[in-house]
Amino acid sequence: MKRFFLLLFSILPMIVAAQGHKGTVESCAPTREGKVLYSDKVEVKDSDRQEIFQSIHAWAKENYGKDVFISSVSANKNKGTLFIGSKVELLLNDSEKTIVKYKMRINCQDNGYSVEVTDISYQYSPGGEAKAKTYPAEDVIMGNGKGNTVTAIKDPVLFCNATYFFVESLFADVYDAVEN
Repeated sequence: MKRFFLLLFSILPMIVAAQGHKGTVESCAPTREGKVLYSDKVEVKDSDRQEIFQSIHAWAKENYGKDVFISSVSANKNKGTLFIGSKVELLLNDSEKTIVKYKMRINCQDNGYSVEVTDISYQYSPGGEAKAKTYPAEDVIMGNGKGNTVTAIKDPVLFCNATYFFVESLFADVYDAVEN
């Protein structure tokens, strides 16, 4: 019995780690109309659109738009919308450099907001090559990596999982901005 509980408690962290904040991961590359698109809809009780917009806008201004070559923020206070475009290094391994570019659209409404991350592409240089090539996410991670059409990318599942967890962290950042 003691061994059973020891085994159970040693496996439990792995089971928990394999779940996103919304449960188990069914697809590391969700799609809509043939495009990779991650989305999140969050309820924020007893909050109006302006409060939510102001919180997210303050977070966006603090984290994006300082260098126009890396990111930008566009906001429409009257509509309660924000558009963020950015690129960051996606850490996959020590020898390959990968930059992920994406667009994030946030729509604030009374008692909640929705976020979409789309137009994802990878600037990838395998083996530390000097010149990176750009590939749309649809060519790499479609079908959870099974639809990879880029021969230079040998482990599309790694890209898929890294992208999924990166986007989940973006969603968590937006959530934290509203909650704090």
